[in-house]
Amino acid sequence: MKDTLRWQTIAWGRILLGKRLARSEWEALKAWNGLVHQAYQGNPIQPNLCPDLWHQDRFQKPDEQKAFFTPNRREREPSSHHYGHDIQLKRYCGLPLVGAPLRILLEHGLKVAKSSRFEAPKTWAKQGYLCMGPLRARWLQEEQAVPAHPIGPWIRFAKPLLTAEQLQLHRERWGKTLLVVLAHSWDQVERSMDLKACINAVCSIADQYGYLKVVWLRHWKDPLNLPIPHGWITACNGHRSNPWFLDALRTLLELSDGLSSNAFGTHLGYATAFKKNLHWIDVTAKQNLRLLAADKAKEEQIEWQERQRLSEELIFALKLPFDQQALAVHQLLDPYWGLSIHPSPTEISKMLDR
Repeated sequence: MKDTLRWQTIAWGRILLGKRLARSEWEALKAWNGLVHQAYQGNPIQPNLCPDLWHQDRFQKPDEQKAFFTPNRREREPSSHHYGHDIQLKRYCGLPLVGAPLRILLEHGLKVAKSSRFEAPKTWAKQGYLCMGPLRARWLQEEQAVPAHPIGPWIRFAKPLLTAEQLQLHRERWGKTLLVVLAHSWDQVERSMDLKACINAVCSIADQYGYLKVVWLRHWKDPLNLPIPHGWITACNGHRSNPWFLDALRTLLELSDGLSSNAFGTHLGYATAFKKNLHWIDVTAKQNLRLLAADKAKEEQIEWQERQRLSEELIFALKLPFDQQALAVHQLLDPYWGLSIHPSPTEISKMLDR
């Protein structure tokens, strides 16, 4: 009850007083905007954002905070801020970026097993959930008995950080470009792999398919200095609390012709949404769940096994004749990413009850 009253007060304060009340939230948006501006408006671009987060009027190291720490909360549910999902939707619908909190839960990634969970239902989230794919929406409706709306890939709501003219200029400079996204750790889940084998595999893919430039996209928890070959570009979209995280990712996808990975993760559907060629890196990642509680570890193990199964299906699809690949990949990914779903701003606003 106390938390509900607090957020009701915040909602009315933001409606009546606007930026005068939510100064820290607006300042955080400006700080993050400055960071991505410096990265992408220089010549050449420097897409390797630092992994720091903005908190208490300055950038700070994320490892100084507890797991899943969310500063400058625009929304009642902390995870709604991950990768800027709330910002993407509000901008798409023409809503204030900092306003009355949304009464809905935003699933901030991919889950491919029915037993996997992000956030539990909340009594205040009257509109239920927004998720990417229709299969996930059906599972939420069946398991949680709450509304769930599939909206398609989150990346479609993002905007490039470069103009159309700038994108074309960089494409001409780089030539045919391959974006690399590997399996990564997240908070209490540790993943590792043979990095040298991954680099060798990417070299082979680049040679075989004629890629002239390679962009190595590292996760914010990856080491800062990776032993990648000279001439490759290191990129990072910053900490997950970066509101323009997906804008940075969309920019890199717009600059790329293909994506290579060894993980059945969100990036595969995002690349497919923009009709990028997919290449599988046949280097298995290992997962360590020792830091998780027993029940959560079991849940993550089931999720991991299902992703491994789907990886095998994807590998099979990518071995089909080229003219059959696109349809096979689309059919495999569509239930999880909602690639066929294209909601309008009006439809999203209705889901958000705005």
